[in-house]
Amino acid sequence: MDAQQAQVSPAEPPVAHLAASQLGPATAEEALLCAQASTVDWAYLGAMVLADAGTIVLDSQVFQSSGQAAVRLVGPGLVGLSWGWSIGGAYLTLPQCSPWHAPGHPPEGGARSLAPLTLSFSVLAAVMAPVIVGVETGEGSSTLVWSPAERVMRLVIASATGVVGSVMPYALPPRPWRALRRLEHLQVGATAHGATLGYAVRF
Repeated sequence: MDAQQAQVSPAEPPVAHLAASQLGPATAEEALLCAQASTVDWAYLGAMVLADAGTIVLDSQVFQSSGQAAVRLVGPGLVGLSWGWSIGGAYLTLPQCSPWHAPGHPPEGGARSLAPLTLSFSVLAAVMAPVIVGVETGEGSSTLVWSPAERVMRLVIASATGVVGSVMPYALPPRPWRALRRLEHLQVGATAHGATLGYAVRF
């Protein structure tokens, strides 16, 4: 009877054995993810720079000279979107991990929130996007027939799309940030099955 119970009993879930001072990756899989998160995503960073330059050129050379107000307002929307994307994504393209310190959820719980970081980038994008639109518009707009309401709307639209662009990197994250989130998810899965902490005290 005992043998039958031993055969049908489920396997014990894996236990994460962590030292009290464990700061780096604990397993080979964590080390691989940490290595991916420890580099700069130059391709992602370059794409953001090209988007900023491209939308500014399109607005100044194409959209501003349109005869329709609706088309002219597309330009500041694109500039705000790309600029917000750059503000929100620049930090995420930087190294997020190192062999000596792998940030993640502690075994006892209490993960940090992303809300303050996201909110800070959104506010910065909302403030700076209209400034960029105003600078790139320049004095050349004085020769165009724009109503005061349209000039105000250019700044409002740039601010709103800047906020939207600042959260885009979390939906389409760069490589370091994507690897860091997978590392944190892996750590949460390990600690959910139990963790063992060891302390050594010498007298």
